[in-house]
Amino acid sequence: MGRLLVLDKSVFESTQTDKLIKFVQNHFLILPDTLCYECVTASANKEKLLDRFRLAILAGAYICPNIEDIIEKEANNLSPYGFLVNLEEVFAVRKTFQKNPRPYRLKQVEEASRKEDKTAKKIIKSAHAFTDELALDDPKLLCDVRKWNSSKNAKDARLRKWAELVDGNDIHMAACTLLCWLTQSPDEYCLSRDWFSWQYLRLIFILFHEKTFLTHVGAKFSGRTIEHDLQDMKYVLLLSRADALLTKDKGCLSLAKAAFPEKDVFSSLDEAPDSYLCRWSQD
Repeated sequence: MGRLLVLDKSVFESTQTDKLIKFVQNHFLILPDTLCYECVTASANKEKLLDRFRLAILAGAYICPNIEDIIEKEANNLSPYGFLVNLEEVFAVRKTFQKNPRPYRLKQVEEASRKEDKTAKKIIKSAHAFTDELALDDPKLLCDVRKWNSSKNAKDARLRKWAELVDGNDIHMAACTLLCWLTQSPDEYCLSRDWFSWQYLRLIFILFHEKTFLTHVGAKFSGRTIEHDLQDMKYVLLLSRADALLTKDKGCLSLAKAAFPEKDVFSSLDEAPDSYLCRWSQD
């Protein structure tokens, strides 16, 4: 096939439909479950976005399972999730789109997103113990952290520090505590960076540390802000299996660069180099 690209709403929304269709015919492009949710629940241009989503899928774009389904499969199978795209599901969705121009079921999409967000918020709430443990293990580090620059311009550097900090801790142990309800064998679950669940917790903790730090310096966050951050996280999480992310969202870009510095991030379709063309491309 080709190298996998993930598309977020910021680029999807700003790209003309004809241009997107041409792109998907020559690239292995994934339109994530999160993008579908954002289109279905959009407050403006909803019909236009839904038409564009459907036409892109019919032209050759791919879907992938939602995050919670992937994590549950890892917990049940006690092995890392494999290839991000299930081709049988993709073909089934394309067949549905051919027959029905409006197959979107708002309640199902919202319920799937609520489940993911509920799980993420539950972990963020429970993660205070993670910071408490850090304070006990390395109080000097925690003191130094609180002196960091809290400006938006310093966010990229902070997120890299959070990623470094999180990677120095035992994610498996955290999974045994925070995701134990998913599996009957927590000791055999989420054992390395190869697990999608492992990367999920990494991003949750990076996000949690950033929010905790900003709270210490007086910042306040609305539910909408947290929701947006969790949506960013879902796009970035797919980079653990994909090769590149297409986004113009600054928060998404910063998190992607901190968590997966070895992966590519492009702000438009035009930035994707020829190395991302599929072998069946006619160009």
